[in-house]
Amino acid sequence: MRLAALEELLYDLMTAPTGVGPGLAARGLTTDALDAVIAGDARLSSAARLDIYANMYFFRILDVLRDEFPRVVTAVGADPFHDLVTDFLLAERPAHPSLREAGARLPRYLAGHPLVVDRPWLAALATLERTHRELFDAADAPPLTMEEMRATPPEAFATLPVRLVPAHRILRQDFAIAGAWTPLGEGAGAPEDGAAVPETLLVWRQDFAVRHRVLDELAEEAMLTRAAVGTTLGALCEGFVEARRGPGGGPAADEAALATEAFQILARWIDDGLLTTA
Repeated sequence: MRLAALEELLYDLMTAPTGVGPGLAARGLTTDALDAVIAGDARLSSAARLDIYANMYFFRILDVLRDEFPRVVTAVGADPFHDLVTDFLLAERPAHPSLREAGARLPRYLAGHPLVVDRPWLAALATLERTHRELFDAADAPPLTMEEMRATPPEAFATLPVRLVPAHRILRQDFAIAGAWTPLGEGAGAPEDGAAVPETLLVWRQDFAVRHRVLDELAEEAMLTRAAVGTTLGALCEGFVEARRGPGGGPAADEAALATEAFQILARWIDDGLLTTA
């Protein structure tokens, strides 16, 4: 047997939903085919030895996904989550050698799973948990500090190039789940209301903690969209003013008041470690 064929056989048997023996039978093979490549003895047959790895394959991934999606586990219960992972691994075999990526496709898969019939917000919750995981070890960038801002000459302020740090994400979801985050994390029950209430979240990492908050100000969201691709502080403030005036420019506004609001948002971003000049 060529190495590639051997690897394919072992992978198929270790991921077979009903175990190694039935997996062999499904391929029209007997245990003799396995005896030819795996040594058995009086204690364990070749199939029994491979079954050890088959069990480890499932339960190791189950443990990883439990740790990655603790709020989903709380929302659905331990046994339904076990069954969900079983269904998921049958439909979406892991395509990456790292366990870090084992749950990357779970939120998308969950959106079409029967569990969402009574919990339509479940995929949105899983997406937020997965985003926290991805941003935890996302790329670093030195954040812009208030000391650096104070040291910037007034004439250079408007042209100072900035962008959002790489460890950020803006999530636009069909269900409002931010309010359930803390209760679920503390083991409390899941939200009862299944109505669709759109919610936009800013998720980012500051130091070693991933955080998120609801974006309920369209003008700030417009600023974030500009900052995500890189711009200047002056352009960010202009974007805030444009968003506040709305389509067509709108009536003349108090420029000083709008500038103050824009600066308050920038100050919050700097406190949160969201901006970088790198």
